[in-house]
Formats: sequence, C-alpha cells, structure tokens
Amino acid sequence: MAQVFSTYQMQILDSIANVKSDSVLRDIRDLIADYFSNKALDQMDQLCSDGKLSTSQIQSWSKEHLRTEYH
Repeated sequence: MAQVFSTYQMQILDSIANVKSDSVLRDIRDLIADYFSNKALDQMDQLCSDGKLSTSQIQSWSKEHLRTEYH
C-alpha cells in the first residue's frame, strides 16, 4: 500500500532529509515534543482562564488509577 504524506509532513521530511547523526535526530525529536507539550499547556491554561478547568481538577488527575486490572 502506498503511503501518502500531506504537504506539511513532506515539508518536515524535506527539512530533516540530511540528518546524519543520532544526536541531531534526538534534538529534533525533543524540539517537536517540547512544541506539542507547550501547545497542550497553553490550551490547559486557556481552559483554566475560561473557568472550564481548575488546578484542583488537574491535581486530582495525578491520583487517578485508570489502568485495567488483569486477573
């Protein structure tokens, strides 16, 4: 099956086509991860500002155990 990339994906692939080292690849992956992490934090801040989310709700999530129990 042929894989089709979007214009945006092709631009990223073209940008990293000449990466030749694991350290540069790690740096790029870290940059991308940081970008999306910051976007998520910005959205959470916006939800808090809009009153749709509170810091106490966020803190309560850290205590949740959502894993499926296997017997």
